[in-house]
Amino acid sequence: MKKLISTLCFFLMTSIAMAHPQDGMTPEQLMQHYVKMFNEENLPALQEIYHFPHVRLVSGKLISFDDKTVPVVDFASLKKTGWTHSKLNSVKVLAEGANSAMVELDFSRFDKDDKEFYRSVGYYVLTKNLGYWQILSLNNIGNVAGMTK
Repeated sequence: MKKLISTLCFFLMTSIAMAHPQDGMTPEQLMQHYVKMFNEENLPALQEIYHFPHVRLVSGKLISFDDKTVPVVDFASLKKTGWTHSKLNSVKVLAEGANSAMVELDFSRFDKDDKEFYRSVGYYVLTKNLGYWQILSLNNIGNVAGMTK
């Protein structure tokens, strides 16, 4: 009996330790988490939010990200625009299946004086092939500083 209890405790602790921060999130919650991690400049968390490989279509330019060791955001370039933080204006889940979703994300970028200097809408395709939602692709019509290789 002690062996059974020890084994159950081991599996419980292992599953808790291996839990992923995105476990249980809805597509909308993932995008809220994404903006939060973006504002914290948390590259390790952002690397987990994006699926690898993933693609971005920004201003008609297709960019493929195959290497998880390459940062998904260039914060140095982004800061040169005056960026200090972003705000989520709205998140709209356009379609959702068991393992994929399409999300519209309306966001704004702000400077140190909390003045909005950029607003855009991006369309994100999400995948859940690892058991939790991740960004598989991003389509943004405008130029998005810090989001290219």
